[in-house]
Amino acid sequence: MLALVAGLIVLPVASPPSATLLGGLMSSAAAVEVIGDDELDQYSGSGSVILPSSIEMGSRHRASNCPGCRWKVTKPCLRTDEHQDAGCRGIVLGCPQGREIQRAWLAVPGRDFEPVGLFCPSEGEAISVADLSRRVRGDFTRRLPPLQPVCEPQRGVVVGIPLHCRSGQLSAHAGWTDIAAGFTVQTSARAQWIWSFHGTDGRYVRREVTSPGQAYPNPGVRQQLWTTGANRVRVLATWQGEFSVDGLGPFAIAPHLTQEAELTIPTAAALGVIRQ
Repeated sequence: MLALVAGLIVLPVASPPSATLLGGLMSSAAAVEVIGDDELDQYSGSGSVILPSSIEMGSRHRASNCPGCRWKVTKPCLRTDEHQDAGCRGIVLGCPQGREIQRAWLAVPGRDFEPVGLFCPSEGEAISVADLSRRVRGDFTRRLPPLQPVCEPQRGVVVGIPLHCRSGQLSAHAGWTDIAAGFTVQTSARAQWIWSFHGTDGRYVRREVTSPGQAYPNPGVRQQLWTTGANRVRVLATWQGEFSVDGLGPFAIAPHLTQEAELTIPTAAALGVIRQ
């Protein structure tokens, strides 16, 4: 009996199984009746969720586009009767570095929780689309090109002579790849700009454009000023973003990110001399 017990103890700490063996073990575990127990919940949430990459893609697609869903992550095995649950216990340490396999559950609106698969912590975590969106949006500030507007001529302009302005950004599009919550996340963003030029009656003339503009004589935002003195020019850049995760998405990033800047343009009157 002692020898048999020792043999059982060795099994969980053996080298991590191959992908084929692990798949077979998971299939065996999936056949075990596992009942959701609040005491076993490791974490849970509601709304659309990104499930780990090893879970079947159909379930992942359904979960990622299900605002009314509930989901949770539990330990993989029953705790009520560990002896009868030996088949499940045998795969608990099947993840790299001996980490414990976890089980994901999904409840679509009007139905109870159902298990959707087992996963290792190295395959990403279950995370709500809203939470991941907030993480991705946090990268916007450091990833997007800074707003550095320039209006020419920079030393000032004469009334009635157009300014030539640009945002100082090279493109209306930006994109990057990051790692978040254990997933590779591809993010893209596009911008539009609203220029506001001080008008004759204190109001602003607005110009909405989808191009950052270039240095003169290339295309830019052109606008005449009609009052002398220090005229203000304001520009607002609004970036709309979206991201994709391992074939899921794209998901919109909300709210949009904005950048603002203001220039003061010295404006002088034109002088003319009439000769007879």
